[in-house]
Amino acid sequence: MISHKKMTSDKRYNSSAPTASRPWSVTLLALAVLSIATLNLLRCWQAFAQRHFLSELLSISPMYLALSGLFWGLMGLPLFWSLWKGKNWAPRLALSASVAYSLYYWVDRLLLKMGVTYGNIPFTLIANLAILGLIYWILSRKKAITFFGVLHDR
Repeated sequence: MISHKKMTSDKRYNSSAPTASRPWSVTLLALAVLSIATLNLLRCWQAFAQRHFLSELLSISPMYLALSGLFWGLMGLPLFWSLWKGKNWAPRLALSASVAYSLYYWVDRLLLKMGVTYGNIPFTLIANLAILGLIYWILSRKKAITFFGVLHDR
């Protein structure tokens, strides 16, 4: 007879736990998301702390820097957690968030023209597309699909 303690600690009996171990690529993706979220929260804090200096230096309000950093930092934390824990909705959220963050990056870069050097736009665009492709590849691998519990074929 299996004890209740053994049943709750064993992944086979815990329906909320992933059935497979986390693939190395998903671990790296989750840590990258955590790094970006942390950097955005740091951006928020620094924009607030240095608001007087930034208001003299920039043509936009430091509140934009603070609020956008806060938004992306707070968006990244649940995404990190869902990737780390293997939630079945994590791949869809990761793909959506990566496309949204890319769009935000380009709007921020091109429309606000803060420190734009137009000579490296082709490289930046290719790198951005490569990163989006890498994220899609990581999340569509069989090990990742198994880890997230997605049973349907793609």
